Amino acid sequence: MKKWKIGLLGAVAMSAIMLVPVFLSGAAPGAGAAGSAGADADAPPARSEPLPAADPDYIAFQVGNRYGVKEHARFPLGSNIKPFVDSSGRVQVPLQAAGEGIGLDVTWDEVNQIATLINGKTTATLTVGIPQMTVGEEIIDLPTAPVVQDGSTYIPARALENVGGWTLEFLSSDKGNYIIFKQDEQQSVTEEVAKLLGASTEQYLTNGMLFRSGSDQAIARGEHISFSGMTTFDDDNSIYFPLEECVSAMGGSVETEGDTVTIQLGQREALLDTAKNTARVDRQPTEKENFCFHELNDILYVSDDLLAALLGMNKTLLSEGVLAFTVAPLKGYPDQEEALAAMGAELGNQKPKVEVPEAEHYVALTFDDGPTGQSEGLTARLLNALNERGAHATFFMCGYRVKDFHSVLDRYLEEGHEMGNHTMDHKTLTKLSVSEIHEQVDGNSDLIESYAGEKPTVMRPTGGAYNDTVKAEMEKSELPIILWSLDTLDWQSKDAKSVENKIVNNVQDGDIILMHDLYESTYKGVLNAIDKLKDKGYAFVTVSELAAIKGVELEPGKVYTSFR
Repeated sequence: MKKWKIGLLGAVAMSAIMLVPVFLSGAAPGAGAAGSAGADADAPPARSEPLPAADPDYIAFQVGNRYGVKEHARFPLGSNIKPFVDSSGRVQVPLQAAGEGIGLDVTWDEVNQIATLINGKTTATLTVGIPQMTVGEEIIDLPTAPVVQDGSTYIPARALENVGGWTLEFLSSDKGNYIIFKQDEQQSVTEEVAKLLGASTEQYLTNGMLFRSGSDQAIARGEHISFSGMTTFDDDNSIYFPLEECVSAMGGSVETEGDTVTIQLGQREALLDTAKNTARVDRQPTEKENFCFHELNDILYVSDDLLAALLGMNKTLLSEGVLAFTVAPLKGYPDQEEALAAMGAELGNQKPKVEVPEAEHYVALTFDDGPTGQSEGLTARLLNALNERGAHATFFMCGYRVKDFHSVLDRYLEEGHEMGNHTMDHKTLTKLSVSEIHEQVDGNSDLIESYAGEKPTVMRPTGGAYNDTVKAEMEKSELPIILWSLDTLDWQSKDAKSVENKIVNNVQDGDIILMHDLYESTYKGVLNAIDKLKDKGYAFVTVSELAAIKGVELEPGKVYTSFR
C-alpha cells in the first residue's frame, strides 16, 4: 500500500481557483458557502443571544426542531416538543410556545382537552380531535384537528392566523421547513431564522454526503449509493474515502495523468501530486487537520479532512462513526445532527439503489438450489461473469447448501442481485405441516440473514409445488411466491448449447427463466445466451426489478409466473 501524508506546508491555495461549486445553489437560505471545512471550522453557534435585526415582530419554528426563534434568539421548546407535519400533510405547532409566542394568553383544559387562546377581547377555543375552532360566536373550519402527542398539545399552524392578525409563512423542506408567524407579511426574516435554526435535514442531504465508517454505502445528493465493495476505513485518526467514487457521486470528475490527479467539481478544481506528496486546494489546513491520501489496490483514498477541502464543504463527525459533509454548517444544530446520525447508522443495513438499464425487453434470470462452491466456485464465477455483463439475477438458495457455501452471500446485494428462499432442505412444502413449512422457509430466511445481513425478499417452493396452505403461510412469512415461464431443463440436459438455445429461441419480454447454479453447462449456456440477447435489446434483471418495470407490486403469498 502506498501512502502519502501532506504536512501543513504541503497544501497551498490555488491562485486560479474558482468561486463556489455549482451545487451550492440548493443551500439553506442565507447559510452561505462552506468556508474552512475542517473539524474545528467555526460553524454558526446554537445561539441564545439576539442577532441584529430591524423588526422583532415575528416568531419562528422548524419542523422536527426542539428550538424556536423569538426576539431574535433561539429558545428551547422542550425536550420532546417538535413541530411536525401530520398524516394530512398539515403543519402542527406546540400550543403553548406558539400561542404565547405571538402574545396570546393560553390555557389548557386537560380533562376536556380544550385549548383557549385569548387576544384582548377575542377568545378562541379548540378541541383535540375536532378540525374546527370557535372565535367569539364564529365557527371556523381548520385544515386538520389539534392533537396530543407525547404528552404535549399541538394545534394547526393555520389556526393562529385567525387570532391576533398574524401572517403565517411556511417554507417547504427544500427551503428549510420553517414556520414563521409575522405581523408584517412583507417582512423578510428567513436569513436570520436559517442562521438560528439551521438548514432542514433534507437540505443537508440534498447538497451533501453522509457516510458511516466501515460501510461501502453512502448518501450523496439525497440518493443512496454503493462504492462497489470499496469500504471506508480508519487510519491515522482519520477516515479514508475512495476519491473518485465520492467526487463522481457529487457530479464531479477525477483525472489521473502520471503523478498528477486533477479533481474537477463544478467550478472548483484541485490537484494532488502523488510524487511530491502535495495537494493544491483553495485553503490551508488547520493545525488539527490531516491532509493525507493512500493508494490501496490501485484505488486512491483521501482522508476526511482532505475530502472536505476538495469538496469545499463542512465536515461534522457524528455518533457511531457517522460523518457528514455539508454545504451549510451542521455543527451546533442538535436536532439535525441527531437525525443525520440516525440515518448514517443505518447505512450498513441499507440495500443500495440499483440503476436498471434502459432496454427494449427485460427478463429475469433465476438460479435454484445454490450456492455452489466457495469463493472460487461456480456461483462465484457466475457472479463475476454477470457483473462483467451488467446482468442481475435472483438466486433461490437452499439452506443446507448455504451452510457449506456461504462465502458468496455478501456479494449478492452488493452487486445488484436478489436473494430468494428455496427452503432449508429442498423439501416439498405441500407435503408438510404448517409448522414444518415455517421451519423450512423461515429457518432458511434467518440463516441467509445471518450471513448476508438481510432476509430473502422472494421465495420459490421446491418443484414449484404450492397449494392454498402454502400461499397462506407465505403471506404470513411476507414472501411472494415466484415460479417461472421459461424452463431451460438444464438439470436434465446438462448441455450448454441446449441451455443457450432454450433461452434464445423461446424468450419473451417479461419472462422469468429457470436455471440452477449447479452445473458448468448452465454457466456456459446462460452466458452465451446473455451475449446474444443483449444485441437484440434485452436486459437481465432480478424478479423484483422486473415486476417494478412492468408496474407490478409483489404481494406476499401471491404466485407469479411471469410479467409478460
